[in-house]
Amino acid sequence: MSTFDKNEQDIHDALSQITVDESKLAEQVKRRLNEEASNTIQRRMRRPMTAAIAVVMSVMLFVTVAVAAQGGFDWFIKRFNPSFGEIAEPVEAYCEDQGIRMEVIGAQKYDNMAVVYLSLQDVSGQNRLTEQTDFQDGFTVKMNTQAQEEAKGQTDEIVASFGYGQKMLYFDEETNTIYYEFTITADADSPLSDPLELGSFLIYFDKRSYEEPISISLSDIKEAETVSIRGGQIWGGSDLPDDLVWGRGSSDLPDDLDELTTVLAPGNYAPMPHGEADQWISNIGIINGKLHVQTGKLLHKEFGSTDPNLNLKTPDGYFINPDYVLDLYGDKDCRLLDLEESDYGDAVYRYEEAIFSIDTEELDGYTLCCAGSVYSGVKGRWKVAVNLSDTSRKMRIITNDIPVEGHLFEHMTLSPLGLQVIGSYTGEECMASGMSMAVETADGVIPLHGGGGSLNSQKKTFNLHWNTEAPLDVATVTAVIINDTRIPVQSN
Repeated sequence: MSTFDKNEQDIHDALSQITVDESKLAEQVKRRLNEEASNTIQRRMRRPMTAAIAVVMSVMLFVTVAVAAQGGFDWFIKRFNPSFGEIAEPVEAYCEDQGIRMEVIGAQKYDNMAVVYLSLQDVSGQNRLTEQTDFQDGFTVKMNTQAQEEAKGQTDEIVASFGYGQKMLYFDEETNTIYYEFTITADADSPLSDPLELGSFLIYFDKRSYEEPISISLSDIKEAETVSIRGGQIWGGSDLPDDLVWGRGSSDLPDDLDELTTVLAPGNYAPMPHGEADQWISNIGIINGKLHVQTGKLLHKEFGSTDPNLNLKTPDGYFINPDYVLDLYGDKDCRLLDLEESDYGDAVYRYEEAIFSIDTEELDGYTLCCAGSVYSGVKGRWKVAVNLSDTSRKMRIITNDIPVEGHLFEHMTLSPLGLQVIGSYTGEECMASGMSMAVETADGVIPLHGGGGSLNSQKKTFNLHWNTEAPLDVATVTAVIINDTRIPVQSN
């Protein structure tokens, strides 16, 4: 039986008629595409492309269908028996970029909650995917822009907000394929688009963590070259004293930090133990009796080294953390930038300066150590649009204003994926996300988990959601229980 759908068969038939003459290949490909397959790729890839690019993608799709012939949606459900498999419907739509194929195997959407079964496969033959592979902040979900505009007419500002949970179901080393379960939730003011569209512009392949000594002898460390700074040149840091204010509108440094008006001059003192060129020991030296260690890092890189954690290992094997760490930023000439005159986009380098209170006359036997991670990955453009069935009849909506401990639950939506709530509060802080949430059914009480979402402290409103661990039969729900408050649910 053929593994192609109609559009894929059109591509295959068109390609089968192409005679491979290297000197005329491009022209033949363009002509065949225009004749018989001009609209096939737009269904898969949501971006404009020239005929030459489109036919390359057609070839890629043709090849990977053959690779994936071992199983589609039914195979996936039987093989992995995922938590929400019984409510998902087949999709089997995919796209490719940078040699990575992203396929939505199955999905289901209930208003602003969705479950998606997705796979990534490296079809380039490089086997770049690992068990550490992740989307991180590259993952994207399209919002319903028309609904956003309508909401914007009622409020001052609408910011798209969505959250997702990601669970790796299986990593197939042989085919270099990862299978995921995603649960996605969006706010009512920025609802999910219809059709559901998701993708990514970054894929992180691997994470290599390290915790190693730095090959620097501290016994010969002396006073180093320094530069004078103003408070505005301190962009932030960690473990800073509570009364330290930096950046725009900041005052002079407090008395106990007067010595920090001088820092190490940026340079290139030594490599880092991970061996990556995007990060280095910028400088090291003694300032006012304290040991300063400054690291440098290239900015505006999606992958590479994370910010390092520095400490000192004593001759007895104990570790000493820095008193605090300063964040400094430099331009292309390594000049430290001032927040009052520059912004993040002007910076080329980031410097972190760790300050240790230690007897600098007794550094012999101490070892400077560093811990961190190095990420590899690729930029690209992966997008898949998914048309799903109407599920409105499988949801229950409660619009009564339910008061619970200073919070008003104004609109609740029950679906097989959980509960979404829109409400308001009267106190100083919204405590709704920490409330115990459960649903009462004919078969017993089912606890819900989560409580994530968004808050608007000015309007004192909240938009939160709680998830189930397995599909909820909404028809059997008799009540929603918030803390000790039972809210009856009328049967349809």
